[in-house]
Order: sequence, then C-alpha cells, then structure tokens
Amino acid sequence: MFWKRGIPQEKERFEKRVKLVGVVMVICLVILLLRIAWLQLVEGERYFLLSKNSRLRLLPLSPTRGLILDRKGEKLAGNEARFSLAVVPSNVADLDQLINGLSKMIRLDRDAVKKKLLSAPNPFRPVSLKKNLDMSLVTFILEREEDFPGVVIVTDPIRTYPYVETGSHLLGYLGEVSQKELALSSSFGIEMGDLIGKMGIEKVYNPYLQGKKGGRQIEVDAHGRPLRTISEVDPLSGYNIYLTVDLEMQKIAEEELGKRKGAVVIGDPHTGEILALVSHPSFNPNLFSHGLSTEKWEELKNNPQDPLENRAMRGEYPPASTFKIIVAIAALETHQIGVKDTFFCPGEYRVGNRTFKCWEEYGHGRIDLEEAIIDSCDVYFYQLGLKVGVEKIAHFSSLFGLGESTGIDLLSEGQGLVPSPGWKRKNRDDSWYHGDTANLSIGQGYILTTPLQMFRVISAVANGGYLVQPYLVKRIVDIDGKVVQENSHPPKKKIRLSTSTLKFLQGSLAGVVREGTGWRARNKTVSISGKTGTAQTSDEERPHNWFLSYAPSDKPRLAAVVLVENREEDISIAAQISGRIFSRIFEKPGS
Repeated sequence: MFWKRGIPQEKERFEKRVKLVGVVMVICLVILLLRIAWLQLVEGERYFLLSKNSRLRLLPLSPTRGLILDRKGEKLAGNEARFSLAVVPSNVADLDQLINGLSKMIRLDRDAVKKKLLSAPNPFRPVSLKKNLDMSLVTFILEREEDFPGVVIVTDPIRTYPYVETGSHLLGYLGEVSQKELALSSSFGIEMGDLIGKMGIEKVYNPYLQGKKGGRQIEVDAHGRPLRTISEVDPLSGYNIYLTVDLEMQKIAEEELGKRKGAVVIGDPHTGEILALVSHPSFNPNLFSHGLSTEKWEELKNNPQDPLENRAMRGEYPPASTFKIIVAIAALETHQIGVKDTFFCPGEYRVGNRTFKCWEEYGHGRIDLEEAIIDSCDVYFYQLGLKVGVEKIAHFSSLFGLGESTGIDLLSEGQGLVPSPGWKRKNRDDSWYHGDTANLSIGQGYILTTPLQMFRVISAVANGGYLVQPYLVKRIVDIDGKVVQENSHPPKKKIRLSTSTLKFLQGSLAGVVREGTGWRARNKTVSISGKTGTAQTSDEERPHNWFLSYAPSDKPRLAAVVLVENREEDISIAAQISGRIFSRIFEKPGS
C-alpha cells in the first residue's frame, strides 16, 4: 500500500521539474529572441559597417586650399604638397603597442594621441597624427607596413606664406579644428584633424578657401593593406581671394616701421580700401602649418611683446593731439568760436585745483585756431574744449565713428571708448569734472581709439566729409576664374559738415607739415597734410606717438596712420616714418 501512495508524489515532483525546465527554456528563448532583435534592429547597421569596412576603406582626399593674393595677383598664401601620418583606429589591435612603436620615430604626446584615436567619431576614417613628415620617414614606414597596422600615409597640401611675417596679422594662420569649432562647422564638411583658419582672412573667409573633400574607396586585406582602388572622387579646390592690399606698400610700411612696436594703416580715403595693414611685433604663420608644439604655442601666446595682437585694429590708445581735429570741428560747427578767435597760452592753464601744462613750457602767447592746430597748443585746446563742452565733443566723436567698430572684414575689432558724464558715473561711480573735459580736449584721459578708427577720421577730412568703411577683400574667384563675389566699395556715410570748416581744417593740416609739429614728414616727392600726437602713458619717458596724414595735399589719393607704441626716440618719429612711406610710394613710376 505504501508504494501506491508514493507514485502521485513522484509524479508531482516530475511534473514540477518539467514545468521548471519549460520556463527556463522559454526564458532562454525570449532572451535569445531579444538579443537577435537587438542585433538586427539596433546594432544591425553597425555590424554591417564592420563587415563592409573589414574589406573596404574610404580614404579622404584633401582639397587644395584657395590662394590669397594681393590686389595685383601676387601670392601671399599658397600651398605645397606634404606627407602626413594618420591611423585608422578600427585596424589597430593593440593601440598601446602601436603608439609606443610610433613614438620611437616621431615625437608624440602618447596620452593625447591615445585619447584622440579612442574618441574618433568614425573608427574607419584615418585620424591625422603628424603632419609634414620627412621623406626618409615616409619610406621607412611604407617598407614596414606590417609593423604598423592601421597606419596610412596621406598626401596633404600644406599652407605656406612665401613672405613669412609680411602681413601675418591680416592673413592669419591655420590650426587644427577644435571640438567647439567642429560643432559650429558641421555643415561645412569639416572633420576632426582638419586644419581651418584661426585668425585674419584665413578665419573669416574659411568657407570659401577650404574647398570640398574628395575620397578614394579601396579594398584592403586582413591587415588593412590596400589591394585595389574601387572608386575615386576628386576634391574641389577652394576659391582664390584677391585682397585690396598692395604687397609693395605693405613691405614699405613694415620696413619703415622697423622693429618698433606699433601699427601702420594705409588706404584709399575715398573708398575705404586698405592697401597696407601693419602690426609689429609680428609672427611667422608658417610655424602653424608645420605643426606647432604645445611648448612653442605657450611661448608665443605668453610673449610679453604680444606678437599675435593686431595693434592696427585691436590696439586701443589715447589719440592725444590728433583728437584736436574733432574738437576743432565741434567748435566751428556749433559756432562756439570763429577761425580768427584767439586764446592766450602762458604755458599752463588752471582748472579748479589742477594746473594743466602745455607741451611748450613758455607758452605760445596769443594765437588763433589755425596756429593752435599747426603748433598743437594744449592750452588753447583746454580752453576751447571747456567752451564747447563734453557732450558736443562726444557727439562729433561719434559722427566720425569713434567708440564703435569700423566694420572691417576681420574679427575681434577693438571699439575704443568715447567717455561722457554718464559713462563715468556708471563705470567709475564718480562725477564728471572740468578737468576731465580739459584732458579730453587734447585726447588724453579716458578716451581710447584704434589706428583703424583714426584712419577713418583722417580719411573723412581728406575726402570732403564722408565716413568710409575699411575693407580688405576685393573679389573672390572660383577655380575656373569666375568671380563669385565682388566687393564694390561699401557705401559711405555723409557727415554733415560745412564746406568752410573742412577747407579750413585741410589748410591747417597742410600747415602742420609745412611749418608746424609735423615738419619731419616733409619730403621732396609729395606734399603731405597731417596731425601729430603724443599720448602720455604710465611710462612718462616713453609715450605713444601718432601721425595721421594724407597725400598729396591738394588731391588726396592715400591716407595713412602711423602709431609708435612707447617710442624710444625723443622726436616725433611717427611723422618721420609717414614722410618716408609716402616718399617711397609716390617716387615709384605710375604712382
């Protein structure tokens, strides 16, 4: 009887086991189906690419970057063919071993290289690691392909600047695209490892200059070695850019400025075309094309001379006595004085509890406005500025474009500063005093201007009262020679000034060079009109020196601004530099 009672129990245990096995099998089947679904629906494309790219590789073909030329077609930025080393991450089995092997031949930052390869957005595309390879190194790598799996040698056009530092600030340089720039440039065909413009014309007009990539599809073996070419699409070269700059004028301006720290701007006062844009100290943009090390970059960036700073458009300085042009115009246009009205200069002038000096220790005596401009009398302009008032001075400053960017086709332009009582109250938490107005009247105190802004000021005097917009690009041409963009002269803005004021000022500025403070600009080649300025700085023995000018005096064809930062000479060296520049330009046949 006992064995009969045990049968149902055994049967029940057996059935439970069968059910458990069934549940486990169902679970395993569900897991398997889910995994298949995941591989098919989610990971399908990835594995398809893996299988495809295990046999095929797409090698990008870099386009030739467009040329940058001067107004006469002289090449300022060109290209040379160079070899680069790149790695296809998907072909590398042991990344550390490969990096160690490469680092024995070329200088590499191992951690940076590893991070770059691991973070590559497409593991099947070559990632550039080293540019400008020596031919002997290229031969060595190609002869030992099996020792360097995943390594490919790519032929790239490298940017070259044949005149080295000439025009470096306006041309700019190239550098490898950053993650931030890559995000902003995703629609322009730019990938990690590509070189793009980082400054100047190279940066502003990069979309035109960079061209369009091509590609070569090749079949490879199990080691990633090429077997045959499947298809090829040629790259499209970038567009060529013709600048308004005249290479010869640029060279002359740089040579005459010499090793002095400062800037020179030369242009057409009627159109705003910039013919020379000089900033010194300068730099060699070829260094960036060949791959600048972190150490060299830090050294250049932290150089106390600021060679990367474009002083012509970003440097902000007190305009000193060149600002007397604005004060004189404000006084005449608001009828505060007539051209024959006089003030007495004893060599100093008291405003409140402060005594303001004239540069002429014993004074100029009783003089009128023309004499005050010619001799740059400070005491005359202290009194004139107080009579006109800060608000009117600020108003006429804005009419001449001070306190705002000029709109030149470069980035990060300085805006300068035209102070006012409201500005001082907001930014200095202080009231405006008569002493501030006296200082402002001779271009000192809080006011700041750039050389490019002062080019507009002197151009407006030369051209009869029009505010021009400076520009650097004349036209853009495609590879077939078709003009895709022509920069006609930007519209000029008429400044409402009386003809009598302009003629008086033009005559006075001619007198500055003929018999006044700008006499060092005189030469036998061409007549020059201009205005000197000496801006006091914290280093009292080394002030900034200005000279604004145009030539010829009767029919102006060129306007120029020379700024010497912290001059070492005891003379008005900026006027002398301007005179030499104009003399050399106009003595050439056809000038």
